[in-house]
Amino acid sequence: MPSIRFIAVGLLGAGVFTAGCVASSDTEHDALSDTDPVETAELPIRRDAVPIGCNGLLPSDFWAPANRTAFRALGQAALAGANKVVAPTALLGTSGGKSVLDYTVRCALSSDQVVYGPDGRPFYGHFGFAPEWTERALLTSEQRWVSACIFQHLNGTGEHVEILLNGSHPALDFSHDEEPFADFVVHDATMYGNAFLSGTIAGYACIDPDLTGELSSLSLSCPLDLSLLSLERLCGHVPTCGIAFLGLCDLTCVKDAAGDQTCNNVPLLGTLLGPLLGPSFQRYSETIRTDVRDSDLLPLYDGCGLL
Repeated sequence: MPSIRFIAVGLLGAGVFTAGCVASSDTEHDALSDTDPVETAELPIRRDAVPIGCNGLLPSDFWAPANRTAFRALGQAALAGANKVVAPTALLGTSGGKSVLDYTVRCALSSDQVVYGPDGRPFYGHFGFAPEWTERALLTSEQRWVSACIFQHLNGTGEHVEILLNGSHPALDFSHDEEPFADFVVHDATMYGNAFLSGTIAGYACIDPDLTGELSSLSLSCPLDLSLLSLERLCGHVPTCGIAFLGLCDLTCVKDAAGDQTCNNVPLLGTLLGPLLGPSFQRYSETIRTDVRDSDLLPLYDGCGLL
């Protein structure tokens, strides 16, 4: 895995999502190599509790080279054609590819939108980060929002935990004081990047400073360095994982008055030295942070055990 994934202290946890936390039993399987066929998919489920989601997208599905290539190509044109049929894509060729497409549609389209595979299988929208994708190619900002949403779906542990998405996008405009959002009290991880671009690194992740303390208070067996737990969550055992871990969000992100974050792709001195780094320095306002229930922390980070 690229060494950039271990930038800074590596204290990183990841959030994942989709409301209802219902998945078909065929989603759980042993990790696959780059050459193994990808054969995992969840049943399409209509979900209406925006912006709550549930993890479930396997890293072995999303980071599979063939699926990554097909995913990038999908963003270059309209998602669907006549009769709302999904544009031709290799993602429809395996159940793992269909799982990637399923989560992609959930992130991109709104809850009142649906597209169909050639066989009539429905793919339902949910969050609405790019609802106009049915008519045209994605804009750069839309690519970033959809990517951040998908990164928050990734989970290699096999657990399915509800998470609450937060960010500056209108689709995430809600009050934490309202039900059922008030139960999500633990700040987890922030994700951002652009998985529609070519390159080794597709996205970035950082953790809230409070996460380490929250986990330590629940289990004495939780490691001080959460990078290994994060690696399992976002990458599984896939060597082609494209997530860079940037440590604590306070070192790479700046919050506005509403608490929404703009984050860099370089930690620590990135904000100060960014202009000197040239095109390699990127700043992202399309960031998504997740919150979880305190009762779901150990199931989410099962490497901490139950001590």
